[in-house]
Amino acid sequence: MANISTVGRSLVILVALVLFVQMVMVLKSSIDPHVDENTPDAYTRQRPKNNNNNNNNNNNNDGQEHVYKARDPTRNRHPTVPLSLQDLEELDVLSDRIAVQEAYRVFENKEVGRLRGTMIRNQPELVQRIRNQIQCWTTRGRWQRRGEGGKTPAVFEPLKHMGDPRFARCDKNFVRALDREGSGHFMGEWDPTTRQLMVREAVKYEWVPDETACGPDAVVQEQPLPEGQQQQQQQQQQPAPGTFTSPEEPPLITRNGLQNEAATYKHATRPQFCEVLAKRDILVVGDLTQYQLHDVIASSFRSSFVCYGELGCLHHSPHGLCSNSALKYARNDLISVPWAVDPADDEFPSASAVEQAWATADLLQRYKILVLNRGLIWRPDEVFLQELVFTMKYLWKNYPDVLILYRATHPVSNCTTHKLQGEDEVILDKDGRPILPGTVLQRPLVSPPSRSAAMEGGAYNHNNNNDDDDDARPVFRPTLADVQRQNRIAKRVVEAAGGLYLDTETMFALRPDGRMGEGDCARFCAPGPLDAYADLLFNTLRILRHAEGKAGGAGAAAKKG
Repeated sequence: MANISTVGRSLVILVALVLFVQMVMVLKSSIDPHVDENTPDAYTRQRPKNNNNNNNNNNNNDGQEHVYKARDPTRNRHPTVPLSLQDLEELDVLSDRIAVQEAYRVFENKEVGRLRGTMIRNQPELVQRIRNQIQCWTTRGRWQRRGEGGKTPAVFEPLKHMGDPRFARCDKNFVRALDREGSGHFMGEWDPTTRQLMVREAVKYEWVPDETACGPDAVVQEQPLPEGQQQQQQQQQQPAPGTFTSPEEPPLITRNGLQNEAATYKHATRPQFCEVLAKRDILVVGDLTQYQLHDVIASSFRSSFVCYGELGCLHHSPHGLCSNSALKYARNDLISVPWAVDPADDEFPSASAVEQAWATADLLQRYKILVLNRGLIWRPDEVFLQELVFTMKYLWKNYPDVLILYRATHPVSNCTTHKLQGEDEVILDKDGRPILPGTVLQRPLVSPPSRSAAMEGGAYNHNNNNDDDDDARPVFRPTLADVQRQNRIAKRVVEAAGGLYLDTETMFALRPDGRMGEGDCARFCAPGPLDAYADLLFNTLRILRHAEGKAGGAGAAAKKG
């Protein structure tokens, strides 16, 4: 019995020592304000420590940073370095390859033949044709002035906007120009002398896709490569040994889109728009440009506006569009979805972006059509990819009956010069020349701005790392290259998740005119170029309904009840 008693006391002492050591380690970790750079947690894997030795940040830190300084995703990540056009092209290829691999890792090509929110399943050729058709509409076309070419009438009715009056700033400038001109014209009336409608020049253009490339009779044949070039191309596409590879997109059967009447681009009318909605509700989520887009949708239905201000629409009643169809807007600059936030781990909502809760069961069980966009809130590529994949996976996993329409981000244009030249005050005579002195006629571009032109124009300065250079200008992110690269990333992720990507980047890069001005060159005045989204959304829903079949097209996607 004595031996058993001795062994028991030894075990008790050993257990007490172990508990004492563990308590000391817990207390030490709880009072340590720094992050161990060798700690293999998720945070240090995703957010490497910045090694820049700034005098302002090294006070008694021994080269280590506080957690909160490294958590800002826009800082201490990618120092701005001079990048040539070749460097940007190589970065495009690398980012696209990473996006393909990440999209496959998460979604594993499970949505190749399916479009979420529709009845289209196990039809990869049809899905690819639909995507090709929409991309052709948005990339193969031009902004045509009404009355030119004899296809569109010079007398038309601009879209009457019911929404926020701040977007009517340009029209107020035009009304003042009419007063200065002194002929007694009113805005919106027809002038028989000059044979033009008295509205701003930016309103007189409409987006017209190329019928020879996108119409029902368009035929684009792919020329097969010679046998020798085919073998050389296959060898170039072989991955390096030991490289992780993922299946690429499904083979493009043809570059054509749809080859029937659905390929005809049509103007939206309210009865037809209501028909393709099929009693579904629309939820627009994103930044301030998305708020303006929701104004376009509501105005195209001539719906009464019930909420004003981008922060007040989520908790307000929705806009009625048709019978059993409504529209709502939620301000979320990052289209972020709910996740756990642990204040004890220094995880707090960002103060630089608005993130209203939209991906909730109450909303997504009712709103079956989502129109999303990440906007111009700058994030590095890997943060942009990580957050977008998280959002798409959340929707893909929990709401398979929701149709996802993700529009491309529009490049920002320097509209200050146009405003200084009186763009909104241009009134033309019968020969097409401005009447008022000091005004310059602005037209849509024929081709989108290039990256080299953006560099020369100061979109980003290659000398900005030189603090001694007085001529160095700060870098404003995202640049044109950033927008283009992250749009390609978004296309990979959205389509891998079974959504539709609306490639309107080039479409609106051709419109440096018609913008708000006075420090806001990202948004457009209303009415203006953004009104083209009404026709685009209508035609997108129209070909989806046509592909599903006229009888029971959107039955499963329509809201229940």
